[in-house]
Amino acid sequence: MKTNLCIVILLIGLISCNTNQKNKVASELESSTKDVAQKVEFNEKGYKLMTQKCYLCHFETPDPSKKDQMIAPPMLRVQEHYKPTYPNKIEFVNAIVAIVKNPSLEKTLMPGAAKKFNLMPKLIYDEAELRLIAETIYDYDFGSAPKMNREMSAGTLALNNGEKWILKKESIAQINAIVTKLNSYEASDIEAYNQLGKEIFNDAKTIMLEDAYTGKLFDQIHNFFFSIENNMHTLMSTTSENEAKQQLEALKTKFKEFHNYFE
Repeated sequence: MKTNLCIVILLIGLISCNTNQKNKVASELESSTKDVAQKVEFNEKGYKLMTQKCYLCHFETPDPSKKDQMIAPPMLRVQEHYKPTYPNKIEFVNAIVAIVKNPSLEKTLMPGAAKKFNLMPKLIYDEAELRLIAETIYDYDFGSAPKMNREMSAGTLALNNGEKWILKKESIAQINAIVTKLNSYEASDIEAYNQLGKEIFNDAKTIMLEDAYTGKLFDQIHNFFFSIENNMHTLMSTTSENEAKQQLEALKTKFKEFHNYFE
């Protein structure tokens, strides 16, 4: 009898533990499902705000058939320019919020777009909505649009009727200084590489935003810097020393071509 009673008590204990475990798993699953549902709802709200407030001026992705209708860079391009520099979501959101609330040439990471379309006007948005839009730009999968499509963004470098394009002496001196800096550069840590990327980008931005460069001349300057844009952004944000070294070598190689087209 005692043996039978012990067995019954043991079985009851096992059943109780099993039930508690199932309840725990069910509770965790329900919680996880709610989190996913909330995230989907959150993203959908952000996307709706983006379509309502941003798509008045911005296309979602490049559309070659509407090239002449563009009055601002596509949202995909905004994501491509800012995400490499701000891979951390909070920093990305802060950067987007800052440039929307107070547009400036000093802050922009898209000098080519700023020169082509002018700076966006200062818009008064609800802070919470603006941050939600910025989070959506960070998270949203813009699909299979070609990355940095040259048909929409830039073209092939070309001479000016067989002659090199003439730039201001200050611009040429700035390019020469960049080349010297790249060729003699020795970094001690990854932060130094990141800083180099920022310096190169700021120098490039100064040249691109020069008021004297317009028309076909500006297009060619834009084409050149467009070709090194990813290298600069990656160098600014990478956490890998090997990748930083690769980007440094790529920039050295590409800057060698500058004097083939400009003087």
